[in-house]
Amino acid sequence: MKLAKRIATASLALVLALSLTACSPKDILGNMILGAADLLGLRSEDTGDDEAEETLATPGGSITFPEGMDTQSRFPNEVYGDTLYIAFNGISNRSTDYFVAAGDSVTITAYGTTESATILQFKAALWELSDDQTRTSYVPGSTVYFETGGDCSTYTVSGLTPGKMYKVTVSYDSGMYYVTGGMTVTGIGSEELTTIDTSEEGA
Repeated sequence: MKLAKRIATASLALVLALSLTACSPKDILGNMILGAADLLGLRSEDTGDDEAEETLATPGGSITFPEGMDTQSRFPNEVYGDTLYIAFNGISNRSTDYFVAAGDSVTITAYGTTESATILQFKAALWELSDDQTRTSYVPGSTVYFETGGDCSTYTVSGLTPGKMYKVTVSYDSGMYYVTGGMTVTGIGSEELTTIDTSEEGA
């Protein structure tokens, strides 16, 4: 008997709530779902307004690998002149060795292809090596997205410190598919690359 009274009371409260609001039952149900998601911690309080906009490379540019460079390995990277050349074959996340920045910016040109029909971009980002060579830190705003249609795109990343050491991380957001292509980074201050094992940035 008590259960029947409780059900009746809950039904009456629901009808009263519907009549006192301008919301449709669909809107109320949606609000209830969102409220439950907030309660369970499934929805972030941040609306995303503070997130940086996605930086897309501009179509154009070209890449010609130096004669004699191995472009068939998984992730070869070599410097010729002021340019770092990178070939990637079936990767999802790889980082180059460290290079010295000649100035306060570098220009990244890249192309890539993938078998995925839904993930149509891959990205490059820069990381700066600390002076004591013990840790790396992400260069804010340096993430650039490239389309996977096979055509070259180009973008200039600024905000670097001349003489400091940096590396490029090439990544593709898929666990099932991989990206294959090439990249150049122009603006290198030395033909020597440095290999250092740091893992704090997780790249």
